[in-house]
Amino acid sequence: MRLAVEPRDLTHYPFLKESQEFLAARGIKMNELASSVLGRKYLDSAVERVKYAIDGKEMYPESQDFVADIATYVLARVLVSCIKDRSLTDRLARMEAKRAYYYLQEEENAKLKNHVCETLGISFGTGAMPVIRYVELASAVREPKWRLINREVEAGTVKISDDEQDILLRERIRKVFSSQLPLSIPPSMEHEFAPWCEKISASLQERTLAEFGAIDESAYPPCIQALIAGAAAGVNLTHSGRFAMTAFLNNIGMTPAQVAGIFARSPDFNPDMTIYQVDHITTHEYTTPACQTMLTHGICVNRDAQCDKVSHPLNYYRAKKKLLERKRLRAEAAAKVAAENIPAENPND
Repeated sequence: MRLAVEPRDLTHYPFLKESQEFLAARGIKMNELASSVLGRKYLDSAVERVKYAIDGKEMYPESQDFVADIATYVLARVLVSCIKDRSLTDRLARMEAKRAYYYLQEEENAKLKNHVCETLGISFGTGAMPVIRYVELASAVREPKWRLINREVEAGTVKISDDEQDILLRERIRKVFSSQLPLSIPPSMEHEFAPWCEKISASLQERTLAEFGAIDESAYPPCIQALIAGAAAGVNLTHSGRFAMTAFLNNIGMTPAQVAGIFARSPDFNPDMTIYQVDHITTHEYTTPACQTMLTHGICVNRDAQCDKVSHPLNYYRAKKKLLERKRLRAEAAAKVAAENIPAENPND
């Protein structure tokens, strides 16, 4: 007998197939929403839902309007898919995963909990996890204790505590959600939803500016400085080098035109090829490779003391900017004190 899922439950787990059936039964069609007052209200709410994810919030609040809550979830996924921004889809997947996990932990209906777990391919309360699944999920956690060599393995499973299970299951849900995005959206629907996508893109740009501030070349990590210097000198950068440099500059807020301008310093600059490559990377909003990946590809060079404190070029950039800002403020304060201590000139001298 099929499990009966209540509308309130669907707002907690809007990824269940029953949610699609719930909306369909009420005549909700994605390709008609932009042309109706109610549909535009749902789209506005979806924009707010995505903004919650952009701001790093964990829980998008639920309302008493079950249809609106479920439609907002679906539309949020559609909108970020239209934008084709990988960092944005990851933010949304992370928020939705934490939200789903929260409700799953609090779920008192055992049958519903099992149904949700089966849909996500996870299990609760076993105290162990298959080695293959463990390696897949633990690879995203950096602490040494998560390495398989440091774990207790028995009969093809890895023993884990309740707290560790929470971390890994949240990661599992995030991976499931991330793998489902971006959706394939028809061009006609992308055109209809463009006004709402523009609002999200503007919010993402504001967040990037707030997170990284004005671009400061003096805070670039050594690897990125070396790549830029190589491009300017006409060095034929490797594919991984071009990718890392372009992704980094785009991640900190540089426009595609500005990134292409970096390559334009090269004596053998090919405008068409460069613009094509830059557009491909920036359109999909790829994230800068981590330091370990940079090292693997041979583009982690000229390491300094700051490099030993971080594991990602973007973290280096954030930390270096803060360090330079503190130095600037100290210098300004010292200059102010010095100026105040200079005796005024005596007009009779």
